[in-house]
Amino acid sequence: MASEAKANPGPVLFWCGVAVAEFGAIQPGFGYPWRPTAYAAAALLVALGFVTVKAADYLRTEEARQRLRLGGYLAGALLVAHEFSSTAYVTGLSRAGSLILYAMAAVMAVRSHHVAGTPRPTLLIATGLDPAALRARLEGASDTVAVYRIERATDELRDLEARHGLILVEGAEHDPRAKERLSASGLSREIPDIAERDVVVAGPRQFKRYVRGALSRLAVPRSQIHFKSRQKV
Repeated sequence: MASEAKANPGPVLFWCGVAVAEFGAIQPGFGYPWRPTAYAAAALLVALGFVTVKAADYLRTEEARQRLRLGGYLAGALLVAHEFSSTAYVTGLSRAGSLILYAMAAVMAVRSHHVAGTPRPTLLIATGLDPAALRARLEGASDTVAVYRIERATDELRDLEARHGLILVEGAEHDPRAKERLSASGLSREIPDIAERDVVVAGPRQFKRYVRGALSRLAVPRSQIHFKSRQKV
């Protein structure tokens, strides 16, 4: 069973850096009066970083989360550029230190940011495959999780279950228990990160249609769903 992705601390680190830079811009050096607006602005920016992380948790796909984080990085960078481009602020060690801390936070955020081009892990949902082809698929890709419906499990399938985490769904085509495990609720329970995977569906037409309905209810993007014939898997 796949594990859920951990929260990305990059946006929080980034917005903490933006807060420090903003504080340095509003309060440029020692000997200047301590302004409540500086504290309020810094607190709001840190809070915005936390909100960015929490909001990303409610998005279904990794692409959507990446867009939200990148949008936050761009907004923060523009904010810092706007503050420090003004000639009204006094230059000094405090301002230079703020910029250095902001740059460090930006680097940390980018380093912790998931690369958008990284291939997605794969989920195979199938029935009626040759066990040898299923074994080859599981042994050839360590990031592949397979859900396989079979009326009665064989010793070879039990071996794949033990060695490669094959999720066996035992039951006939119209067995209510088997259909429940292949439903939207059943698949989300077995594969919590299903919306972040490329999903390959192989089997008879009725099987594909049923699984397609479940994936649609789980809001898996169509671009991530691939229907294959049993021979091509």
